[in-house]
Amino acid sequence: MTDQFLHPDGRRIGLLALFRNAEGRPLLLRKRDRQFQPWSLPGGCAVGCEPPTHALRRKVREETGLEAQPGLVLALHYMPASPETAEGYNLVVDCGELPNNTHFRLKEDEFSAHGYIPANQLGDHAQPHTAERTLSALRTLKAGGGIELLEAIPLLG
Repeated sequence: MTDQFLHPDGRRIGLLALFRNAEGRPLLLRKRDRQFQPWSLPGGCAVGCEPPTHALRRKVREETGLEAQPGLVLALHYMPASPETAEGYNLVVDCGELPNNTHFRLKEDEFSAHGYIPANQLGDHAQPHTAERTLSALRTLKAGGGIELLEAIPLLG
């Protein structure tokens, strides 16, 4: 094995939850610190040595008060490094349909509202990368696709 495999450069891994309502509209959260296209999927980055499904559950619970049940990965989005962020990957994970009476407990210092945004309006409400991730995940879901998110499989050495 190469040193790059055993000791990779630091990378960011983001886990984003795709919840939907009965009409199939994705749940997005309105960020307080963003004036233009402020809506985003619930979720965030894993911390060192945190398994992806744990990170997704933790971030969703922190942001919405919901208990996520991660399903298939519906989209994988590579993001190059920028002056503000490390290189990384964002995985959009199917978290199922939410009942109409779902109670949310938003992280009030970060989010001001939640809503189910129609797919054809995502570009008006969300940053381009969020809109594209969400649309890709919805297409994969509609096609019946996705991949399992495997964790804790030991390396052969």
